[in-house]
This record gives sequence, C-alpha cells and structure tokens, in this order.
Amino acid sequence: MGSIIREANNPEHHQDRRLVSPNLDDAEKPNSALAERIASSQPPPYSVFSSVQKKWIVFIAALAGWFSAASSFIYFPAIPFLARDTNVTVENINLTVTSYLIASGIFPSIAGDAADRYGRRPVFIVCISVYAAVNVGLAVQRSFASLFVLRMIQSAAISGTLSIAYGIIGDLTTPAIRGGYTGFVSVFINTPPSVAPLISGLLLIRWSWPSIFWFLTIASATVLLTIIFFLPETRRSIVGNGNIRPPLINASPITILCPSQRTKEQEPCNKSKAGLLNPLSVLSLLRNYATLLAICCFGVYYTIYSCLQASLSTIFVETYNITGLVAGLSYIPFGVSCMISTFLAGKIIDRDYRKTAESCGMSIDQFRGNDISKMPIEHARLRTNKYCVALCAPLVAGYGWAIQLKAHIALPLALQFLIGFTMQPLFTASDLSFCSLNTLLVDFHPERSSSVQAANNLVRCELGAAGLAVLDPMLRALRPGWCFVIFAIIHSLTLPALWILGKRGPNWRRQ
Repeated sequence: MGSIIREANNPEHHQDRRLVSPNLDDAEKPNSALAERIASSQPPPYSVFSSVQKKWIVFIAALAGWFSAASSFIYFPAIPFLARDTNVTVENINLTVTSYLIASGIFPSIAGDAADRYGRRPVFIVCISVYAAVNVGLAVQRSFASLFVLRMIQSAAISGTLSIAYGIIGDLTTPAIRGGYTGFVSVFINTPPSVAPLISGLLLIRWSWPSIFWFLTIASATVLLTIIFFLPETRRSIVGNGNIRPPLINASPITILCPSQRTKEQEPCNKSKAGLLNPLSVLSLLRNYATLLAICCFGVYYTIYSCLQASLSTIFVETYNITGLVAGLSYIPFGVSCMISTFLAGKIIDRDYRKTAESCGMSIDQFRGNDISKMPIEHARLRTNKYCVALCAPLVAGYGWAIQLKAHIALPLALQFLIGFTMQPLFTASDLSFCSLNTLLVDFHPERSSSVQAANNLVRCELGAAGLAVLDPMLRALRPGWCFVIFAIIHSLTLPALWILGKRGPNWRRQ
C-alpha cells in the first residue's frame, strides 16, 4: 500500500503515463515526443555520410582522377627520347598524343554509364586495375606500334575516372556546398600541368623514359589498394542517401568511411536498371539546351587551355632555346595559379549560391538540399563567370604577342599565371569558369552526374584534339600573335552564350 501511495504522489510517474496516452493533444505531449514527431515528418538528409567521411571519399576519388590528366602531361618531356628509342620521328610520336586525347573523349561515356548503372566503386576498381597493368606494358615495350596501342588503352582505362569523381560529388553533396567540393577535386585535376612535367623531367635526369611508366604503375597501384579497402559505394540508386547497405560487390571491407547505421530492408528510390551498357546514352543529355550550351562553352575553354599548354613544349622552347628541364619548370606558373584559383573558385561559387538563394527568399539547407527548380541556379553558378571571361581573353592575346615579339621570358610566364587564374574558375573552373560549369552540370543532372561529365568529356576532348590539330598550321601561317588573338576572340564569344544560358536556362529546365 505504501508503494502505491508513493507512486501516486510521484510526478515522474504521471509524466510516464502521459507519454503513452494516445488521447493527448500535441500541446499536452512532452517536448521529446514532439521532437520525434517533427523529425519523422521532415524529409531525410540528402546524405548520412559525415562531413569528415565526405571529405575523405572525395579525396580518394580526386586522387584517382589525378591520373587522367597526369598521364598526358607527364608524357610530353619524354617525346624526343621515345622517338629516338623507337626509331621514328617526333611527328609520329605526336600521333600517340592525339590518339590519347581522342580516346579520352570516347571511353568516359562507357565508364560514366557503367558507374551510373553498377555503382562508383566497382567501376573505379576495374579502371585503375587495367590502367596499372597497361603502365607495366608501356614500361617494357620498345616499338612504336606497341606504344601507340597501349597509349590508347591507357587513355581508355583512366579517362573515365574524372567523370566518376564528379559523380561522387553529386551523390554526397547538396547544391549549397557542391561548389567547394568541386573546387577541391579540380585542385587535383589542375596539378598535373605543372607537377607532372617536373616529375617527368626529374625521372629522365636520373633514369630513362620507362621510369615514368613505372612511377605511374606504383602510384596507381597504391591508390587502387586504397579504393579496394576503404572507398564506400555512394551511388544513390544503390545506397540511397547512404543508409542502405550495398550488395557485396559494392561493399568495402573496411567500413571506417561508411555511415555507422545502415539497413538491409529499404530499397533506394529511383533505382537504376542494370542491363547492357549503352555508351551512346550520354549523348541523350545533349538534347537539353542548357546542358548542350554549358558543355560547348566548357569545350571552348578546354581547347584554348590545351593549346596554351602545347605551346610551352613547341614555340616556347624554340623561341627561348631552353633545355628540357627548364621546359618542365615553365609549366609551374600556370599549374600553381590553377590550384590557387580552383580553391578560391569553390568558395566563390558557394557564396554566389547563398546570395542567389537569399535574393529569392530561400533558406539554405545544407543537409537535405534545396529544390533548385524554384531558383535560378544558372545565375547562381555563372554570376562571377563573366568577369573571368572578360579578363582572360585579352591575356590570351597578350601571351601570343609576348612570344612573337620575344619579350623577356618572365612576361609570357606571368601571363600564363594570370590566364590560369582567370580560366580555372570557368572549368570547376580550369579555374572559376571550369569549376562553375562543372558544378552547374551536376546541378542539372544529379541522378546522372557521371554520365553528364562523360558527355562533357566527349565534347571537350574532341574539340581539344581538333584545336591541337590546327595549332601548328595556324602558328606557321599567322605567327603566335595573331594565332592567339583568334583564340581570344573565340573565348570572348562565350560571353553571350553564358548570358543566354543564364536567362533561358530556367525555362529550358522546366521544359
């Protein structure tokens, strides 16, 4: 009897009874119950991966994507030595550069489609495994035919990793924070123009050209082991927002980068069909006018970027009579400016997104993501771009005239630095432009982020190959000054295209 009286006089006892009463109004229920009910009514977070896990996942993906660009730039200083040892001309060795670029445009569509169908992790493993094996073959071959074929296979294996890296960003990040992660990936993508030729030059001083491919073999094998043991699956059609346990083929043995709680019972929404690969399916994305216009602008910037880099190993060397090692060092200003610019570009893009959202009366939700159909995402991503384009074009023209007039070597190198600083945001931006356009493409197609990057890769690489094919004839006919004036004019023509994209983009998305 005493225990019953004590329970009746105990207020905590009454509170416990109220928690289980089904007849109480919301106002009568305790705060904890209200919080649970509110939480259950809210949409789930866009990704359950923690911020630290996201950064490490993107870091590993960026390391894999690094080889896509490095394999091209690390090859340039070895061209005369390869010509000597394979008993062919330098012009023939240059064909392996063109074939590499053509393959880089075609095969990412296969990797991108596979990554969107079967997941990021297994496609990463297959690509880098083949890449490491091909580098062994390149290190031991001694004939032009073997070099030509293996370079194409090397390009086919590694060129798709860049598309997969951007696909992972789309899996993990909301539009509010996507620019910073895209900029982080672009830092790795833009180190090869300066770092890779320097690595190649140092290896050529101590050893011969096979050491370049042995270096790529060891480095890629190290990244491959990291992916096998640590990289989790992020494809949203397989793991949802990360709370669904993936199939065994997509699971990593070490789960330190996986969310702590996962379920087996749930099925991801918008589950993609496996089926047979269709590499041409990425071209269907180009039917979207906004996507087509953004990719064409990206292709123009990449073509000019490639021609600028190629000029360092041709007319730059001829004009100033520099050695191979100094030629490798001459890539550093452009690469350093690209890295600095890319880091800043990510911050600027996220800031522009916040300002645009605030002007539309929207609150930023970094965890669940905002509905970008209700805001002019094109204006948010491109609002700073026009300044970069306006500044970059005259710098490109000035670079050509500085070389033609044989100005002091410091002037064209300084112009390379400034061009890299203003061009990179366009890619990401190969600076701000690259960065903003890449981010915008992921915004357009978050469920097919790898495929849209593969379509982008196809257009930019084929345009880049065409630009490199006409570069030498243009330089001979027009000299560097007028040649780069033409490139500057073409670069400037993207300004009205970006203006149209910003104005008409929202209507095209709704259609």
